[in-house]
Amino acid sequence: MNKIKERISIVIPVYNEENIIKKMIMDYYNEFKGKFKFEMIVREDGSTDKTKEILKRLSKEFPIRVYTSNARRGYQWSVIDALKYAKYEWIFLVDSDYQYKPEDFWRLASYTGKYDIILGRRVKRMDAWHRILMSKVFNFLIRILFYVPYKDIEPGYRLIRKEVLDRIVPDIRYLSYLTSELVIRAHNLGYKIIEVPVGHFKRKNGTTHVFKLYKLPVIILKEFIGLFKLKYELTHNREDK
Repeated sequence: MNKIKERISIVIPVYNEENIIKKMIMDYYNEFKGKFKFEMIVREDGSTDKTKEILKRLSKEFPIRVYTSNARRGYQWSVIDALKYAKYEWIFLVDSDYQYKPEDFWRLASYTGKYDIILGRRVKRMDAWHRILMSKVFNFLIRILFYVPYKDIEPGYRLIRKEVLDRIVPDIRYLSYLTSELVIRAHNLGYKIIEVPVGHFKRKNGTTHVFKLYKLPVIILKEFIGLFKLKYELTHNREDK
């Protein structure tokens, strides 16, 4: 049986996942129960389906902490706000759409002794073609601009030292989905980062709530502008030293 000594805060941002959130939380909780000390924090972000009601029921059945919002604030806000409630030394940040298996967590956990950020690199990614294409272009541009080696810099499955998040998150301001800017800044500061292959699966229900095809032009433009702003900041910081 897998066991680790680290204490881990499991952070799950949630939006409109009424058909899968119960199974997702139950499976992850049961995978970890008795194997290490953990807390489970669920940050709901203004869902318009029955997600809130399901989470309230689950919080009575399982020792999870649920925080809800009356308005949609966005993925990055959900994650950053949830981190305020986390108290353990490691943060396991996992998306709520159940595209990752709970048992793949142990692949990441085996690297906690040597690394500060452990990214679950998606193998045979099971997303829509436009998301995969956008991700490949985005990752390529990041490698060129910031001289980093990572191939999947924005996965929904990552294990991060809390001290890294505490140091870097207050400075995140340019990119919209947190992990990319976090990893770029952490790499720039000398933190140890590794990508670990994990399985990736089709969404159990429906399609993504963020990367709708009609939204892509605005998303791409915003992220490209953010990348060049971040590049400018980091370049000038090095020149000032």
